[in-house]
Amino acid sequence: MIRWKEIDYKKRNKLLFAGAGIVLVLAWFLAFQKTYQAYRENNRLNQLIGQDISNSTQYDFERKSKVLDSLSKVYQSDSAVWNDNFLSEASRAVNSPRIQVYFNNVIKNTMQTDTTAIRSKNLTIKGDYRAIVESVAELEKINTLGYLSTVTLKFDSKRASTNERKVIEGEVGFKVRFDGR
Repeated sequence: MIRWKEIDYKKRNKLLFAGAGIVLVLAWFLAFQKTYQAYRENNRLNQLIGQDISNSTQYDFERKSKVLDSLSKVYQSDSAVWNDNFLSEASRAVNSPRIQVYFNNVIKNTMQTDTTAIRSKNLTIKGDYRAIVESVAELEKINTLGYLSTVTLKFDSKRASTNERKVIEGEVGFKVRFDGR
């Protein structure tokens, strides 16, 4: 093993240059590379100002439209199947004995457009915080329930005592799209 005190000044200077080179390369990868790429992208976009970019804009709109259509198909359902299976699908996810689930069968916030209808339903969940968070995570994994649109948690102050677990009430809302209405 070579000790630092045994190395003469010429070798120390060479190690200093090698160390400085390694530090510069590391600095390039950690800090300056993204800045340089952003600078080049900015220059490229500045050169495009004044040029006709209508073709690329049309392509971007078509690409985004395809992505949005594919996302909306995931949360698209038949209204009868959705209404019939909503509670059974939700009960599969919320199976903790520490959770109480209340379901009001009133369809809320129906939006109607020319070809589609968007409906939402809510579940009311009561329990402790950890059990509610786990249940919401399980509910979110089930695509047949629809898109998880809202989660509202409220502390139930009536039941709060030092001996009792703190009860939280949560409302979980789902939205789904129906075609051909």
